[in-house]
Amino acid sequence: MNELYLKMNMRNMNTKILMIFCLTAVLMSCSKNKYTTKPQIFLKSVSSTVVAKGQPLTFNIEFTDKEGDVQDSMWIQKVSKVCPSSPLANWSQNFQVPNFPATKDLKGNFEINFINNVLSSGYYYITGCGNAPDTCYFRFVLTDLAGHSSDTLVSPNIVLLP
Repeated sequence: MNELYLKMNMRNMNTKILMIFCLTAVLMSCSKNKYTTKPQIFLKSVSSTVVAKGQPLTFNIEFTDKEGDVQDSMWIQKVSKVCPSSPLANWSQNFQVPNFPATKDLKGNFEINFINNVLSSGYYYITGCGNAPDTCYFRFVLTDLAGHSSDTLVSPNIVLLP
């Protein structure tokens, strides 16, 4: 009788442990979508992965922030895989984020426009490795007014044609 009672208690305990584990997993997966104090950025789209001379390159980046104070800066880095020592093909810079009203649980998009090897109003200038195609990628980090920085977002490889 005691043995049967012990087996039933063990089965109930295993069931409870399994239920606690499942509940914890569900709660953790739901919390990934919540707004956080640290800004979060996601690449929604990139206009092209092969960019001819004079062609624009546009990154559409979605952001979320719990406090809505992302009006500080976005650090952007271009990294060339073909000519890593060229200062024109490799650079990093902080860009000022436009001012807009801060609201709690803010979600929005940044559209960042570059143009390949041509100066044009409304676009940031990028260039590759001179006369050879350049395979590169971009890194993005968003910083809010409180000094919290997002994780680094890395673009897919982009080929810049001369």
